[in-house]
Amino acid sequence: QSSQHYKDLLLQEKMVNDRLNVRHMKEIFKIMDVDGSGSISADEMADFLHRPEFELQSYFEALDISASDTNTLFQLLDGDGSGEIDINEFCDGCMRLQGTARSFDLHMLRYENIRANKRMA
Repeated sequence: QSSQHYKDLLLQEKMVNDRLNVRHMKEIFKIMDVDGSGSISADEMADFLHRPEFELQSYFEALDISASDTNTLFQLLDGDGSGEIDINEFCDGCMRLQGTARSFDLHMLRYENIRANKRMA
């Protein structure tokens, strides 16, 4: 019984943290969306990531998202490949990229890569 209660508490805490992170991500997005178009370009994102007064680099690091390679980060967030990121792509992408890669994730990528190489051979 106490084990289930502990699991419930952990799940509830994660949900609260996720909601808080999404709220912060939306605020960050609105800061980067200078022209109010509802989307940001790679240039807009790069500009803000490299401006020390906004400390966005630090914010991404706090979420365990590497923002050191801005172009790669943008491509990973640009789910539809349009060259623009809307607020949903930004939040969903950040949530997906958040945290460190787990061993399972890495092994799954390795497995898929091996399968793709066999099909191409």
